[in-house]
Amino acid sequence: MALPAPVVPLSEVAVIDEATVALGQDLGQLMENAGAALAREAERLVPGGTVLVACGPNNNGGDGYVCARLMAEAGRDVVLWPVVPPKSSLCQEQASRLPPSVRIIDKAPSTAPALLIDAILGAGARGRPREPIAHALIALRALACPILAADVPSGIGTELCLPATLTLCFQVAKAELLRQPGIGEFKTVDIGVLPAAYQEVQHACLRRFPPLKRSGHKGTHGELLIIGGGAFPGALEFCARAAVMTGCDLVRAWTGGGPTLPPTIVVHRETDGTLNPANPEELTPMLVRASAVLIGPGLGRAPGAVEAAQQAFSLAVEMGVPIILDADAIAALTDVLRDLPESDARILITPHRTEARNLLGGPVDDDALHAWARPDRVLLAKAVVDLVTDGRRWQRNPRGNPRMAVGGTGDVLAGVAAGLMARGASPFDAARMAVLWVTTAGDRLWLDQGPCYDALSVINELPATLKALLKPMSMWPPVTG
Repeated sequence: MALPAPVVPLSEVAVIDEATVALGQDLGQLMENAGAALAREAERLVPGGTVLVACGPNNNGGDGYVCARLMAEAGRDVVLWPVVPPKSSLCQEQASRLPPSVRIIDKAPSTAPALLIDAILGAGARGRPREPIAHALIALRALACPILAADVPSGIGTELCLPATLTLCFQVAKAELLRQPGIGEFKTVDIGVLPAAYQEVQHACLRRFPPLKRSGHKGTHGELLIIGGGAFPGALEFCARAAVMTGCDLVRAWTGGGPTLPPTIVVHRETDGTLNPANPEELTPMLVRASAVLIGPGLGRAPGAVEAAQQAFSLAVEMGVPIILDADAIAALTDVLRDLPESDARILITPHRTEARNLLGGPVDDDALHAWARPDRVLLAKAVVDLVTDGRRWQRNPRGNPRMAVGGTGDVLAGVAAGLMARGASPFDAARMAVLWVTTAGDRLWLDQGPCYDALSVINELPATLKALLKPMSMWPPVTG
């Protein structure tokens, strides 16, 4: 089923580039395609007159060099300003291919060109541009001419942003362009990137795996609070064990009765063995300490448990604690979630298809799920092909096997996603990293053991799977200074 074209944050471009290379594509050819698209758009905007191309040092600059070459070869009067000399190998290669007819300048011209092509800073740039780029952007703004931006306007999000007349987004639209003041129209052009690079969960998303700090101490790497387990304590245990595997420093459980949990889990039990709303003076300190809260595994639907889930959710939203909702908590909070005002909350919901049908209040397909999701209520919809969506961007995960339907694997997935959010991952990143990690672990077991594994087997397989995923990316072990 076709979904709307995804709209991605600028930070996603590096992940897409890495996925593209892993899928066997040539970045040089894609750069050629991007430069050709810029040249076509420039010709459409301004059929005559001088074109000034301002280039930066990296691949965005390389797109500009390609554009300058193609327009000059087509007979246009082209002036190029290398604001910063080429640095990336692809940018250097394209700069070496400029024809002699392209005039090179070392500062902004004194007269305005018919069109300025902004290929200075690409999607990878962060924050206020430094010199000499800052001065160049000021000088280029003063020309007061039409501007065509390559992928994103340079200086976006700062007072130095070049106000593009048109931004030509390569392959996917960029979220930062939505409702951005001072920026004109933008449109997206296909430059030949394989759709799988950005429409499917790829290994490159694990670049977002939160590394452990060498100088860290207890609490540095996250503390997760899990609320549930009164009716079905096994679900709580699966979640807690899986969360520990993410590198989370501490996992707490607020629960009712049930068997003893592993000693690695700090347990807070209701004295009467039933999960009910807590004294706020007891629950609030736990939420203050938590870097994320997972509500729902094994919760059950007894009135007290439902009220407990609603209480914890309300407090967590008020306190700004990231929230993961799974299993019975989804049913307990359906009406609240539907009516939730849009905000900067960080909520991840992990429904299977029946839970999703109740949540949406009607038939479920990927279109309906994507339309319901928002950046503040991300969905990880579990199915034969999983869907992760925040209402703007989406990715499918085709991994997994028939044995992933065994009881408890959904709890493992929720625990891994919650642990990653407690470690600092965004809901979207936590969801896609979790579903990649868990389904890859399941597929490793399937190839080795066929149907002869269970949810505990998946948990035990997580360490070796993570090593196999991160080591080729030179990220094993995942540690930073």
